[in-house]
Amino acid sequence: MPERCSRIPLARVAIFLALMASVSGCSSVPSAVRNAPGLNMLFGDDKPVFGIDPTEEAGLDYEIETRGLGVGDTPDETAENKRIQTILEGATRLYRLQDKPPPNIALLKRRASSDVDIIERALKSEGYYEGEATITVISEKAASPETAPSLDDNGEIIEDVESVETLDTPIVKVSVRKGPRYALARQLATFATPIDPLLEQTIQDAVSVNVGGPAQGRAVVDAEVAASRIFGTSGYPYAKKGTRRAEANFDFDTIDIRTPYAPGPLTTYGDVTFEGLETVEQKYVKSFVTWQRGAPISRKEIADVQRELSATRLFDAVSIVLPEEPPEGWEQTGRFTAPVKIVFEESKHRKATVGLSYSTTTGPGGVATWEHRNLFGQNETLLAVLDISLEEQRARLDYRKPRWQKPERDLLAGFEVFHEDTEAFESFGATGSVGIEERLSDQLTVTASLAGEAVQIRESDGRKRDSYLLGLPFTAVYDGTDDLLNPTEGVRITALATPWVGSFDEEVTVFGETDLEASTYISLDRDANYIFAVRGRIAQIFADDADNIPANRRVFAGGGGSVRAYAEQFVNDLDEDGVPDGALGVYEGSIEMRMRFGNFGVVPFVDAGIVSNEFFSDYGTLRWGPGLGLRYFSPVGPIRLDVAVPIDPRDEDDNFQFYLSIGQAF
Repeated sequence: MPERCSRIPLARVAIFLALMASVSGCSSVPSAVRNAPGLNMLFGDDKPVFGIDPTEEAGLDYEIETRGLGVGDTPDETAENKRIQTILEGATRLYRLQDKPPPNIALLKRRASSDVDIIERALKSEGYYEGEATITVISEKAASPETAPSLDDNGEIIEDVESVETLDTPIVKVSVRKGPRYALARQLATFATPIDPLLEQTIQDAVSVNVGGPAQGRAVVDAEVAASRIFGTSGYPYAKKGTRRAEANFDFDTIDIRTPYAPGPLTTYGDVTFEGLETVEQKYVKSFVTWQRGAPISRKEIADVQRELSATRLFDAVSIVLPEEPPEGWEQTGRFTAPVKIVFEESKHRKATVGLSYSTTTGPGGVATWEHRNLFGQNETLLAVLDISLEEQRARLDYRKPRWQKPERDLLAGFEVFHEDTEAFESFGATGSVGIEERLSDQLTVTASLAGEAVQIRESDGRKRDSYLLGLPFTAVYDGTDDLLNPTEGVRITALATPWVGSFDEEVTVFGETDLEASTYISLDRDANYIFAVRGRIAQIFADDADNIPANRRVFAGGGGSVRAYAEQFVNDLDEDGVPDGALGVYEGSIEMRMRFGNFGVVPFVDAGIVSNEFFSDYGTLRWGPGLGLRYFSPVGPIRLDVAVPIDPRDEDDNFQFYLSIGQAF
């Protein structure tokens, strides 16, 4: 790029912005520079010279001094200089490999020399098309001027090797001149064949969205990507982008961009064929196809269907294939009806798992599961679960038929037999339910069921009481988090409401059960290594007296999913025998600071809870306690070890509790 003082007035010089594509990984966000896929190839590490690997020798440490990117004339210019400095530090090998210095001056100079082109291309990618850089490596210090030179017999100066001092730490001086920042005056798309005027205008609007702003390489490329995406969703899956051409006006510091496109034929959906199905019925997979024959093809719609089919867990691979190229002669009509082929690779449909856990309250425990994900050929899932600990034993069967009557609705059924032997009561019984689950959005799911329960209960005072209930459970779950087992951002809310009616201890009983729990997760850094997590819960049973409802339906708090400093049920008040009293309501809260260091993590936390026998009144005593957790982030999820200590414990409370399981506490 010529100096500004030597440019020709009103000249318009054509330049091919291959440089913009080559540095399109650069961005105003430093992490984007470091992480852009092309940078590893463009800005690779030093290569061995003459078979010598520089990493095999001790490195020669060096210092870097940058000029031209310091304090500007205005605060905005100073901020811009700092931004460019950050970009260059992420792009150049001098900065990125400063902790891996080369073994000698020659290789240091080679590293510095290669960074000149990188800096200038990075400047151009940010709109500084006249940007220049020079890099000088200073490794020697000249002798003092007062030192007299040595002369030979003929009066000639003798080169004195002692007159030059080698620096212990070489200095690399990086001088940058940004020059003016060019503006994007115009960005247009041109078309090899005619397309619908409305679609053409939509594409022109998309590519010109950055006009008037800086002529950054990333902005230009993003606009072109947006144009290609519009082609792909509007019936032109064979559209191809040509070579970008740009013209720079050096007098006005502006650039014009033109990108040619070959749209190809307007392509519509043809016949759909299926390959690779063995035990899965074609009728079922065909229900996922959302498009109509003859409609314009949309790459996004195809990708959505492929993602939905993969989410069934029936297949190891799903591919939706169009012909590689349109047929010859399509130009005569400008249209093409493309056959669509969906290729499947079925996975194993049966799976068994075993898991172990331990806590100081319930002791050792284990869970075994067996699952069949394609019971009758249409993704019907049968799940058998055996969950055993010293206090609880449960055997459960769950059945799910997906896409029942409509794609977003599943039919559910379940049956469970259980035995509980807790401090407060012992129960043996069975429950059954049937219902529907509907996904209202990607984050919100609601479930409505009809449930029945028959339980025999032996209370702490020795009374045996039978319970027979019918209920209508309604559940709503909102999950806006980014991960089920280890969320780092978002909100999760679960709400349950169930009216119950039936017989308890040979008396008619009617009561309502509600439970609301919410948690939120806030990432405090870009890499999500520091997460602030908060949980709150309000549960309330609407009844006259806790003694008038079955003990297994009363509210208890404490344990691994509640207030971890207290044993299971021991947040509740105790009777004269030290046994927890069931309550009608509870209010809980937890805060955690999740800190991750590689595959390990540390989690200080505080839990608190208080029980109540009337809504927002008749409170028990607040029970709370701090704790510390350790995490190992395994491929299946974080393995959790938590230890918590109660504050102001009673005689019946343990000095501490600890828990070992998979997944975060909430």
